[in-house]
Amino acid sequence: MKSGVAAIAALLVLVLACGESRRPIGDECIRDEDCLSDVCAARVCAPAPGLVSGASNPPPPEEPRIPTDGGATGIADAESDS
Repeated sequence: MKSGVAAIAALLVLVLACGESRRPIGDECIRDEDCLSDVCAARVCAPAPGLVSGASNPPPPEEPRIPTDGGATGIADAESDS
């Protein structure tokens, strides 16, 4: 009987030791790995920073550089070099 109780106690200790030990936002922490959010700031679990949402101004649209003068740019083609 005592060996059964000891086995159950050992199993319980093993389960608790292998369980999730990371802390929620607002709890104390030492490293980033201690927090569920993976962010430890000033020894307190903090929420993860927001993602870049693209709220800044987009770059201006570029227009393709297509010659409109029919090829009379004065640059010789590769075929005419010979």
